[in-house]
Amino acid sequence: MSEKKILFRCDAGLKKEIGTGHLFRSISLAKMLIFSGKIKKKNLIFLIKSKKKYSIAKNIIKKEVFSFKSLNNEIKDYSKEEFNEITKIDFDTVIFDRLGKINNKFIQKLKKLKKKVICFDDKSKNKFLCDLSFNPLIFDKIYNKRNHMSGYDYNILPSELIKTKNKQITKINRVFLSFGGYDNKNLLKRFKKIFSKQKNYKILLPKNNKKSNSSNTSNFYYKMKSSDLVLCAGGLTMFDAINLGKIVIAVDQYYHQKKNINKLKKLGLVEYFNYKKSYNIISVINKINKRDKIIDKIQYNTLFNQTKKNNTVVKKIIKTYEKKY
Repeated sequence: MSEKKILFRCDAGLKKEIGTGHLFRSISLAKMLIFSGKIKKKNLIFLIKSKKKYSIAKNIIKKEVFSFKSLNNEIKDYSKEEFNEITKIDFDTVIFDRLGKINNKFIQKLKKLKKKVICFDDKSKNKFLCDLSFNPLIFDKIYNKRNHMSGYDYNILPSELIKTKNKQITKINRVFLSFGGYDNKNLLKRFKKIFSKQKNYKILLPKNNKKSNSSNTSNFYYKMKSSDLVLCAGGLTMFDAINLGKIVIAVDQYYHQKKNINKLKKLGLVEYFNYKKSYNIISVINKINKRDKIIDKIQYNTLFNQTKKNNTVVKKIIKTYEKKY
């Protein structure tokens, strides 16, 4: 087993477009790498911003018991300052998980130091200069090149680590609510108020912290798993809900989320809901809560989940990690 180190560079924060999804995905990937038996936990390290609005990242990492180092909040992505901080750490392979645009100069400087570079959901063409790239959430078209892949099949989901069987759904009774690590539009409060005025559906909530409703993960996925329908934002939780075989109604917090919701709607996997018409949510659920529609939704989920390639992602990363420069 190699003693070389992997550095994860990602953030979580109570800020727009950041939330907690990228950090949770990286932690899930780290666990999968450990479970492969090829990489030891002690050889994985996270570099995160950890103060003020980013303090949630430190809380999550500490709870998951991974090693980490802190980065100044003011340092910009792919800047000279970030490069200097990254290269102070002993590592062989770096994984960037964030919505951004990696630049050519940054990649080449790392490669001159014989570092291997992997990125998730990068928006630039420069990602093709990395040793490996995956775009499971941000893509206009699906491609599968030797070391560069896009499409939902390549997503890494925290719910993959849950061992219990999916709950069989015949009728919608329990509704799980979650609107991302940063609830940009304060949707949780809005929908809780609506559900409090009806008696047909019981709502399930993750433990929350101010505007974040996913900072505590101890019961997050188990509560989701015990639900029948998930009403959520269009981020990582939406894909976890599909993975767990749930009926999903999705609300967009950001533009890229709306794009993904629309793609999944065409596949019959989710229902899009305009949060500005939140007063209609009970009526929408009532229309879905019919045996034939529930069966259709579950069948679409089952077919979609059969194409998952998270094992391919893990194997590709291990192969890159073990490769000699």
